[in-house]
Amino acid sequence: MRRLLSSRSAADTLAATKVTLRAIQTSADAFPPLKSAASAVLIVLELSEKTKSNRKGCAHIAKRSAQLVQDIHRQTKDFGIELPPEVQESVVELRRLLKEIRDFLRTLSNENLLQRFARQDENKRQIAEYSRLLDEAMVHFSINLELSIHRLHLESALTARSEHAAVLAVSKMSESERLQFLKKIRGDVNVGKYLLGFFFFRSLTPELSNQRSCD
Repeated sequence: MRRLLSSRSAADTLAATKVTLRAIQTSADAFPPLKSAASAVLIVLELSEKTKSNRKGCAHIAKRSAQLVQDIHRQTKDFGIELPPEVQESVVELRRLLKEIRDFLRTLSNENLLQRFARQDENKRQIAEYSRLLDEAMVHFSINLELSIHRLHLESALTARSEHAAVLAVSKMSESERLQFLKKIRGDVNVGKYLLGFFFFRSLTPELSNQRSCD
């Protein structure tokens, strides 16, 4: 009974995974190489069920491949179809790896009995290598995602700093107030913040309006 329930649970999980991958595959908002990666994983899942040797290892890399694509989509969907360059590189590389795994499993599923026996150890080593490469691909993606987020925050902070400098140029702050404001801006840039000087802007709004009126 337990085995039957476990089998049903695994089948339900696999079905849900395929639904999610198809949604990524057809999404108008997903990065195109990620959609292509989802397509490759759908084939990988199908092929992993047809292999007659190293089935446990094949099932593992198929499951891991599906997990990676879903995780990456979940972490990048807010970017839309234009991912940061660093992240694009990781996704394109993952797509290449998934297509290689797809082709490997396709070859594996077509092996006859003699070929399966002769290549069993070689195939086992290759499956282990693909498992390692998938883990490595996820680490590479995570690092690049963090770097891109940090870069975007820094760019936003620098943009805000330039905008604040323009405000200072037309404001009627005292010299000490200017220095204090600049010190705050530099501190915010150093920690990667980009929501800067809200209250300063609000306090300067009447002065800016008066300045425009004078002009």
